[in-house]
Amino acid sequence: MSEDTIFELDKKYTPFLFKAIEAAKKSEFVTKYKYDIDHFYISFDNYISINNGVSCYTIRFYSREITQDNWMDVGAGGIVIDDINVDIDIDSGDVISIYASR
Repeated sequence: MSEDTIFELDKKYTPFLFKAIEAAKKSEFVTKYKYDIDHFYISFDNYISINNGVSCYTIRFYSREITQDNWMDVGAGGIVIDDINVDIDIDSGDVISIYASR
């Protein structure tokens, strides 16, 4: 990766990212609560979770950056962060669920 590159994503993960962005933009969090995910941070860890017996990736959208220095302050009485989580089936590529952390 060159020093001018912000980030690179292996092409095998690209469909998951696009699917998550599309699902998040159509979700109630954006349409009803007016979350502006065009300005959210995105987290996509190479971790497989299980949702109702289905292996999936979770792509997370955060309104504020979560760092090693502030993650303990997130939550009740601390830093307020709007977030959307999208679980996507690894095998089919289907969106399994869209939810907020709180």
